[in-house]
Amino acid sequence: MKHLKLLAAAGLVILTAVSCKKTTYEPPPAISAISFYNASPDAPAVSIYLNANKIQYDSLSYKGGIEYVNAYSGNREVSAYRNNEKKVYKNITLDQGKFYSAFLTGNWSTAEFVLLEDSLIRPAAGKANIRFVNMSIGSPTLDLALNTGTTLVSGRAYKANSAYTPIDGEKQYTFVIREHGTTVNKVTLPSVNLLSGHSYTIWARGIYAATDATALGAEIVRNY
Repeated sequence: MKHLKLLAAAGLVILTAVSCKKTTYEPPPAISAISFYNASPDAPAVSIYLNANKIQYDSLSYKGGIEYVNAYSGNREVSAYRNNEKKVYKNITLDQGKFYSAFLTGNWSTAEFVLLEDSLIRPAAGKANIRFVNMSIGSPTLDLALNTGTTLVSGRAYKANSAYTPIDGEKQYTFVIREHGTTVNKVTLPSVNLLSGHSYTIWARGIYAATDATALGAEIVRNY
């Protein structure tokens, strides 16, 4: 099942094209969807742009995210502005009908965007989908596990993501993050109830070796 916002927008474009009653048929523009996350631990709040279009948020702070917005497919530039000055940018390609997450990561002085393609398929009945993204600077490969000991995702390097893994829905879980192959919990997330029929991303953030406010941590977001 594709994301409802994108499908609704595509339908609106189609209806608009039909209502114009032009003699020459013009197909609706290709549409993708993209979300944004600030994983740069010392970054200020930034404004996010696609080409010259500002995303409808004044600022995106560290740990924060912007849910999927519709975007024209094709070659685009994603950029982060601070006080009306472009600080970070990346040329990206968005394929029609696909979903993406763009992470601003790295120390602010050398920050970069990492674009990940999201595979949003409706989970099987009674299931939720979960994936793991490692955006922790300087980290070894990391595992995502449950506090019961079960490993869900194994060996994700910095800037890497996993596929979505099915897990029972309508249940309370406590997720932990560990160095690959160890049993020591480096991060324990607050317990969360995963709803059936939805997909979630857990992303590691922070500087792996830090002990202050920029230390290793994690966030969980619902993709849809």
